Amino acid sequence: MTKLKKIDGLYLLIFLLPFLDGISLINTTTFLITLTLKGLFLLYSVYYLVKNTKHKKIFALLGIYFFIYLLHVFTNHLNPWFEITNLLTIFSLPTFILFFTQYQKETMTKKTITILSLLYIIVLLIFSLFGFTINNEILNLFLLLFGVSLLYIIESNSYLLKGLFLIAFCLLTLFINNEIFFISILMLVLFYLFGNLRKIAKTIKKNQLKSLLLVLTLCIGLAVYIPKMDLTKDKTSLEPYSTKEIFINERIDLLKNVQKSFKESSGMEKVLGIGYEKLNSIHYVESDIFDLFYSIGILGLFFYFFYFAYVFKFSHLKKNYTIIFVFLLILSNLGNVLINPYLIPFLSLLFLISKNDNGKMKKDILFVSNMYPSKEYPHYGIFVKNTYDLLVEANHTIDLVVMYKTTGKIKKLFSYIKMCGLSLLKAVFNNYDYIYVHFVSHTTAGVFIPALCAKNTKLVLNTHGNDIVADTNVDKGYLGLTRLFLKGSDIVISPSNYFKKVLIKNYKVAKEKIVIFPSGGVDLAKFKKMNKKTALKNVELDSKYTYFAFIARIEKDKGYDVYVKAIHEFRKINKKEDVKFLLVGSGSEEPQLKKWIQKYKLEKVIIRKPLVSQEELVSIYNAIDAFIYPTRMKSESLGLTGLEAMACETFVIGSNKYGPSDYLIDGENSLTFNPSDDKELANKMDTFLNLKTTKKNKLIKNARKKSEEYSSENTKKVILDVFKN
Repeated sequence: MTKLKKIDGLYLLIFLLPFLDGISLINTTTFLITLTLKGLFLLYSVYYLVKNTKHKKIFALLGIYFFIYLLHVFTNHLNPWFEITNLLTIFSLPTFILFFTQYQKETMTKKTITILSLLYIIVLLIFSLFGFTINNEILNLFLLLFGVSLLYIIESNSYLLKGLFLIAFCLLTLFINNEIFFISILMLVLFYLFGNLRKIAKTIKKNQLKSLLLVLTLCIGLAVYIPKMDLTKDKTSLEPYSTKEIFINERIDLLKNVQKSFKESSGMEKVLGIGYEKLNSIHYVESDIFDLFYSIGILGLFFYFFYFAYVFKFSHLKKNYTIIFVFLLILSNLGNVLINPYLIPFLSLLFLISKNDNGKMKKDILFVSNMYPSKEYPHYGIFVKNTYDLLVEANHTIDLVVMYKTTGKIKKLFSYIKMCGLSLLKAVFNNYDYIYVHFVSHTTAGVFIPALCAKNTKLVLNTHGNDIVADTNVDKGYLGLTRLFLKGSDIVISPSNYFKKVLIKNYKVAKEKIVIFPSGGVDLAKFKKMNKKTALKNVELDSKYTYFAFIARIEKDKGYDVYVKAIHEFRKINKKEDVKFLLVGSGSEEPQLKKWIQKYKLEKVIIRKPLVSQEELVSIYNAIDAFIYPTRMKSESLGLTGLEAMACETFVIGSNKYGPSDYLIDGENSLTFNPSDDKELANKMDTFLNLKTTKKNKLIKNARKKSEEYSSENTKKVILDVFKN
C-alpha cells in the first residue's frame, strides 16, 4: 500500500479534530497542543493560498482589517490571546473553503466521508455502551458527515453497504436520546425527499408493491419505537438539547442583555466589536451569528461577508453541494456552533468533494489477484499483469488489488488478509460493472459476498491450476470453497479446453458461463525466431552440440525427474557425444534433482541454469534444438512455455496429457509422449534426431501457426468481449 503523503497528514488532522477536542479538556498543556495544531493547519492553508494561487489581493485586504482590529485590541486593553484566537476562528471557515477549492487533491471524496461516517457511528455506539462522555461537537460532526454520506449510499449498487448503514444507524437511534439528533435526521430526510421527488416517483411507479411494503414497514417501526422513547431522560452522557435551544428562543433574554451592553458601548466598539472577552463575561459564548456580530462589530461582519462572497465566487460549488452546505450552515447556526473550530474543516471539505465528484464512484473493474510481478520477482504472475495491461489499453477504469510473492507462512498469511480486506472494502464502497478475480479458491473470499449483494455487478472468476485441480491434500481442502465461488459466479474464464471439461464435469459449471482465454496468450513480438549463432552466444553455448532443454520450476510433477531418467535411457540407445542437455529452473526439489543427476552420472552432459529473464529465455529457445515438456501435473491448465517455444520455431517434445494436450498434436506440430514414461520420452528424443529435415521443418512450421492462434493479439478480443459494457 502507498505511504501517506504530506497532505494526507492534514486530512488525518482534520479527522482527529473532534477527538483532539476531547483530549484538550484534560489539562492546560493538551489544550495548548490541540489549539496549536489547529492554528498551524490554518496558517498552512493561508501560506498555500498566498504562495500558489492568485488570491494575494484578498489576503492583503484582510491583512489591513486584521491590523486595524489589533490596534483596537491593544488600544482598549483587550486580551490579545482571546481576541486573536476568536478572529482567526471566525475567518477560518471561508479560508478553509478557499483552500479546499484550490488544492488539487483527489483522495477526498464522498467515499472517504462515508467510511468516516461509519467509523463515527462505531465510535458513538462504543462510547454510548460504555458510558463515556460525548460532547455535542462529535454528534453534530456525525450529522454533517452523514449529510454527504447519504448521497453516496443512495448512489451505491451495494445492498451490503446500504444494509450495513441501516443496521448501524438503527442501533445508534436506540442509544442516543437527543432531540437535535432526531430533528436533524428528519431535516436530512426531508431534504433528500424534496431533492429527489422525480426519481422517487419513477421508482414508486415501477415498483408499487415494494414501495408500499417499505412505507408500511417504516410506519410499523415508528409505531413500535416512538412510544418507547423517553425524551425526558438522557440515555447517554450526551449533553441534551431542547427544542427551544435549537430554535434560539431560550437565548432571547441573553441577547437582550448583550444588545443593551452593545448600545452603551463607544462608537469605535460598535464598529470594531466589544470583543470576545467582554461578550463572554455577559453570557457563555455559543458562537452563533449574533455572537459573531457583537464580538467583531459592524466592520468585522462586513469583511466577513465580503470575504465569504469572494470565496463563493471562486468555489464553483455544484448545485447538490450548495444546498447541503447552506442546510448544514443553518443547522450549525441553530445548534449554536456556526464558527465551531472542530466543524469548520468538515464544512469546507464539501467544496473539495464537489470538485472531485465527477463519477469516480463508478469503476469498470475491480481486478483482484494473489499473484503479480514485483521488482524482486518480475516474472511471477506476468500473465496476470499482461491481462491487466490489455484491459487498461482498452480504456477500462480499473482498481487493482494484488499480492506479490512472499516467503514465509506468516508473511503470506498477512498478505492474504491485506488483499482480502482491501478487496472487500473496495467491493462494498464502490460501484463496479465487474469484479474480476484470478485464482478462485483463495482470492475470491474478500469479494464474494459483496458481489452477490451488489446490483448490476458481474463476478468473473479466472481459474488457473490447483484452485480447481488439487495437487496436494492441502489443495483438496480448498475445493469446497472453489465449488461455492464458481456457483455464485457470472462468468468463468478457463485457460484451456482441458480445464473447461474439468469445470463442466467436476463443478457442474454451465457451458454458457465458460470463456476460454489462454492466460494472456503469447507475445509474438517478444517470442520469435532469431539468429541461432547470436542466440548461442547470448547463453554461452557451443554450436558443435545438439541441445535438448527442460525449462520449468523444479517442483513435484513438473517432470524434471522423468527428463533426467530419459537422458539416462537416451544415452543407452544413442551413443552420440555431440548431444547435451539443458535443465533450466529453480525450486524446492533441487536437492532431489541433484541426487538424480549424481545417480546416473550425468554431470558432464547436463548444463544447469537457474530461473532466467524472459529476454534470456527467448535466446535459450532459439539456441536449443528441441524443447522437452514432460509435465504430469493435473493442474497444468495450459502451459505457456510450450507455446513460447513453438513461437520461436523450436521443436517441441511434450506431454500428451492435461493442458499441453490442447495444442500439442503428435506428428502434426510436435512429438508427444506419456509424461510418466521416461523410456518413451527417450525414444521420442531419438526419433527427433533421426527425423528428415523436410518433416522436421513441416512440424516446426505447423507449430508456429498453432502458436499464432494463441498470440496475445489474436486472443485479446476474447477477454475484451467479456468486459464489454
